[in-house]
Amino acid sequence: MSLFATAVAHWADLDADRLATLRGLFVRREVGAREPVALPGSTAHEILFVERGLLRFYYPGDDGRESNKAFVVEGEFAGALAAAHLRLPILYGIEALEPTVVLAAPVDAFADLMDRDPAFDRLGRKLAERILARKELRTRSLLLQSAAERYADLVRERPDLLQRVPLYHLASYLGVTDVHLSRVRRQAASE
Repeated sequence: MSLFATAVAHWADLDADRLATLRGLFVRREVGAREPVALPGSTAHEILFVERGLLRFYYPGDDGRESNKAFVVEGEFAGALAAAHLRLPILYGIEALEPTVVLAAPVDAFADLMDRDPAFDRLGRKLAERILARKELRTRSLLLQSAAERYADLVRERPDLLQRVPLYHLASYLGVTDVHLSRVRRQAASE
């Protein structure tokens, strides 16, 4: 079974015909390391599935600095749900941090499937719930946790990122400077 089929099976029980219909919406793209998948301001609303590699979702700042929003790895879905729903340009960019293969489907095509078939509607709802839950937990973390607590959560929940993501990107994701992250890491190592 492909990684795509395995990931979908985690969220919905689709028969072979429905799975083939869903897979038919997606186009495979190979993206090199540090190449954009989507630029801020894009109006191409897509559902993305990472088949291989690592994506970084980031907000560009007026001062040229970027704030990392999320990292998406193999077997995960992502998409700009709010922008697609509101028909607004995407406010953030998406960059491959390593050679990456993504599957991309237009949000509108997926929405049409959801409207036509309850099995796809359930899949869409479950994926949206997962994305929204991750966003809520991320917001809570940034508002209520210290940098040390956010780092400890990252180590516990996403240790793979520590090996794959440059430290300056991790620092931005955690809402701290590189120097502060170095201090937090040293302190965590000494405990």
